[in-house]
Amino acid sequence: MELGPTTMDGPAGHGDKVGLINDDPPKRTTKKESTDSDSTRAESSPLHKGNAGENQDGQKSTLQSFSLRVIIVSAIVFAVAVTVSLILTIYLGPPQIGEHAAVASDVGVCSDMGLVILKKGGNAVDAAVTTLLCLGVVNSHSSGLGGGGFMLVYDHKIKQSTAYDFRETAPRAAKDSLFPTRASTMTGGRSVAVPGELRGLEMAHKDFEQKLTWSEVVLPAADLARKGFNVTRYGLANTLKHKFKVDDFKGTLLGQLYVRNNQFVTEGTFIVRPDLANTLDAIAEKGADEFYKGEIAKSIVKAVKAHGGVMTMADMVNYQVMKRQVLTTSFRGSTVVTLPAPTSGPILLLMLNMMERFNWTQANISDASTYHNMTEIFKYSYAHQGLLGDPDFVPNMRNTSLNIIAKKYAIELANLVDNETHPISHYHPLYAPEVNKGTTHLSVVDTSELMVSVTSTINEFFGSKVTTTTGILLNNEMADFSFPNFTRIKDLPPNKNNFLEPGEPKRPLSSMVPTIIYNPGYPCALRMAIGGSNGRRIIAGVAETIANVMAFGMGQDIARSIERPRIYDDLYSNRTEYEALFLVSVVDDMKKMGHNMVKVSEGLSVVQAVAKVNDAIFAHSDSRKGGKAALF
Repeated sequence: MELGPTTMDGPAGHGDKVGLINDDPPKRTTKKESTDSDSTRAESSPLHKGNAGENQDGQKSTLQSFSLRVIIVSAIVFAVAVTVSLILTIYLGPPQIGEHAAVASDVGVCSDMGLVILKKGGNAVDAAVTTLLCLGVVNSHSSGLGGGGFMLVYDHKIKQSTAYDFRETAPRAAKDSLFPTRASTMTGGRSVAVPGELRGLEMAHKDFEQKLTWSEVVLPAADLARKGFNVTRYGLANTLKHKFKVDDFKGTLLGQLYVRNNQFVTEGTFIVRPDLANTLDAIAEKGADEFYKGEIAKSIVKAVKAHGGVMTMADMVNYQVMKRQVLTTSFRGSTVVTLPAPTSGPILLLMLNMMERFNWTQANISDASTYHNMTEIFKYSYAHQGLLGDPDFVPNMRNTSLNIIAKKYAIELANLVDNETHPISHYHPLYAPEVNKGTTHLSVVDTSELMVSVTSTINEFFGSKVTTTTGILLNNEMADFSFPNFTRIKDLPPNKNNFLEPGEPKRPLSSMVPTIIYNPGYPCALRMAIGGSNGRRIIAGVAETIANVMAFGMGQDIARSIERPRIYDDLYSNRTEYEALFLVSVVDDMKKMGHNMVKVSEGLSVVQAVAKVNDAIFAHSDSRKGGKAALF
């Protein structure tokens, strides 16, 4: 399969407060310079004995003026130092370093809940199950039982990776004619694909079960739903406030939950979910079969059909989790592991392979040329996303992915990067992408160095907007398929690899990229679980964070690597987005190179990571979504 450029001649806000500080330290006066200057001042000082008595008044005035300037400058420097110190302390908090285990997620309560599981002797998979179910309770607008995703588990002791694909599948009765408009894929029963999250979590737990039972890892989320929780600011409250109108929820179960006195609930509002608690109780007792074959399954099918959908009990009963063969590359001496399609893992690895060609160091972190090259890397890489699709339905998908992540191919593409940016056609994309948002990610490392990176979603915020009587908010994952009659970008056809297959449980293409990094030659060196959320921006956000850690010298400072202001360009929007605290000098220079620079008010992506170096554990949850890691 032709991938695009194969030869030189062929086709081819929230940011981090550290961004307020110049990364290049100010030049300091050397000891010798200071001595020479002191000597000069001594010769002109009134205290110096000489024959300049008639100039003493002038010299006294000069000295007083100099002393005043020193005092003022010293005061300013001290104030700036204190201010910067306070900003870093408040914004990043104390360094999150532990010795045993860690969980990083979008919600501090859920990270803490996962940590309790680890302290009870549970492993990283146990903690991931509990944390993800908790996220579905607290931040139900982005993930939950009604969605699906991907999990990567890495056992550092035996160097073995296990990849779970629990992406939603199309109902077998779904066909193009059911979706005459883009809007028909976005809301209502037709937009719902068969949920996969619970089957995936149960399979991973069975594969890695050691001490804690399925019931023990599910019940904490049930208890939270029953006893209640407070609405999060950066998750649920801000999403309601900025993305929706109260009228959007009128007459729905969502309105009963999140609208009070004709206003959306706000940060701190206390919510209880007895319906969801009862569902989780049943799942804890009877397992995922109750969700896919029992009364819960019936409630899902009933809700979907009541809103115009075509899902059947057979679709639920026959849902299967797929174990995938991982993809790997090397980056700066370490091994990077991620999942294959239908994730966008191949695109992430292509980005890293191209970045490696530029051999960036800490000295390059403030250069406009660095971010110009990074942006071009993003563009060339995103141009390849249309080649991906469900490997169970797209012929030779494995070979296509291996060709995309080949080092030689990355070098050929990197050599095409020049000193200016270009129109979309220059990068030779074959197909237009689909737009997706939402999502949640969490990363875990346990006391035995089992690592988990898992991303899950119900797709758009609040998914299909369809809620079952059993408290499950259903996804609108059908919107992630491509359709022959929808053309989003002029002169680019929709991705045929991502079309529906009538009568088959095909999975739509995803931008999720759960990732694990380790050094095969130095087992005690950096090993990290990382991933992100926010649709297509995930891929660039994770790649840029990895570059911060491994190329730009931030190393163990996982917090700074995640919080540093980001840049993003997916090729198709014809704009290069940057976060509010991104370096102004870089922005100005990139404009001169032809980039359409657009400042965004929200964070571009949200990244969660845990890492271990020697015996020290580091963890950080992205402040862009108000997350908080937990570790001990």
